[in-house]
Amino acid sequence: MAVITNTMLLVRRLSELQRRRDGLVERQDRLRRSLPEWTFVPLQLVGMSAEEIRSMMSDLSKAEKEAGLDEIEREIEQVDRQIEELENMLLTTPARNLESVMAVLDLAVSRFRATTVSDPDDVFYDYGDARVLLFLERAAEDLRAMLLAEQRTAS
Repeated sequence: MAVITNTMLLVRRLSELQRRRDGLVERQDRLRRSLPEWTFVPLQLVGMSAEEIRSMMSDLSKAEKEAGLDEIEREIEQVDRQIEELENMLLTTPARNLESVMAVLDLAVSRFRATTVSDPDDVFYDYGDARVLLFLERAAEDLRAMLLAEQRTAS
């Protein structure tokens, strides 16, 4: 992979890869939901012999492979590696202007938002994480407003 030394290009490329990854995960989920009913039986096994379980798991692997899930899994792993490489580059590339800082902050906020539960009734809700997300979103909104005001006065 070529070394990218521009923060904005790195953020743009990361966003593209994340969209691609999201699409692959969605496709993977759709394929899993379309698997035959018997593929879910291993999750419900009780009292089967080790050989019966191995046989069922082998059949499940075969069904997933035939459905194309192995290929999607490999693609997701490849995209994850690319994302990690770009994120490492981004961490070592200094932002040269406020727009670059805003792009990095937006990227961080969107990633954090995607993994943070915001419904207080959800069992995985964490008040601290939700509060940090609110602080980050507020900082991003304030920075965006400052950038817009600066652009208006420059025009």
